[in-house]
Amino acid sequence: MTDNRDSRFKRTFFTLLCLLTAAVSLPAESSAEIVYAEGAGFSLVRNGESRYYDIYEGEADGLALRGGDLILTEDETWIELQLSGSGTIIKIAENTTFTLKTLQDEGGTFEVAYGRVRARVEKLTADTPFWIEGSDTVAGVRGTDFGYDLFYDPAEPSKKNVSVYCFEGRVEVVRRLEVEEGEAYEAKSDFATGKEKTSTVMLGKNEMVSIDSETRTEELKKSRIEPEIKEFWELNEFIYEPEPADDIQQSAFQNFHNDKKELQQGALISATTGALIAGVGAAAYYALDAPQTGVGLMAVGSSVIAAGGYFLIRSFLIE
Repeated sequence: MTDNRDSRFKRTFFTLLCLLTAAVSLPAESSAEIVYAEGAGFSLVRNGESRYYDIYEGEADGLALRGGDLILTEDETWIELQLSGSGTIIKIAENTTFTLKTLQDEGGTFEVAYGRVRARVEKLTADTPFWIEGSDTVAGVRGTDFGYDLFYDPAEPSKKNVSVYCFEGRVEVVRRLEVEEGEAYEAKSDFATGKEKTSTVMLGKNEMVSIDSETRTEELKKSRIEPEIKEFWELNEFIYEPEPADDIQQSAFQNFHNDKKELQQGALISATTGALIAGVGAAAYYALDAPQTGVGLMAVGSSVIAAGGYFLIRSFLIE
């Protein structure tokens, strides 16, 4: 009977330990933040609800965005947003409908329904996607400066024209093509795998492709960037310059170190987390006959509790 109780206790203990480990290591939800805005305002659609943000009233400053958000900019309204944890900046032009479909690590997938965007993408890892799509064309990058335009005549919205252009780096553009029934399909790259028959082209510096929705069977052909596109973005360059990663981390620490409320919240979280870790260590030491593991966990827990004590004392010293 005693052995059964001990076995049950050990199983329960290790289950709780796994849950605690998962909770502590769970990554924060990826997000983005508006770092610059000019003009009158814009609409943000989230979870099916639309809200208007007045730029003159400062409602856009520092606004946090998340996956699934849709932004509609008005005439003469420009927005720049930064992906969290990175130096990647996306500029949304006036009269543009843009969706942050998913946010993942320092990248994500995005969609242009109408208008123009430009992205200056920090170098990404091989597992981090950064795709912009619209109509039947997708552009994917690892680290570059590029733009994506999608326009159509409101009288005939089915007739669309997409332009993808590269200012720096490399951009892979994939377009889905119409095929005859039974025609064989073979993807030309990993990026195109899983899609219907596609045409793929790799753009280099100062190259572009222009795609007409009415010609659904033609392969993509790249050309030099049109002067109008260059002139447009020379007049509407990026305004916000991201801080280097080290400066961002230092700034975040300084803000935390001088914020009374955040310090007190940090003290509470540290004390709770430290107590849990120390409790797990004590259980390992006394109940599971694992002294080394127990002592190590109790030491870690004590250090976390001590850090919480420092946060609390620091919060009392801030006026």
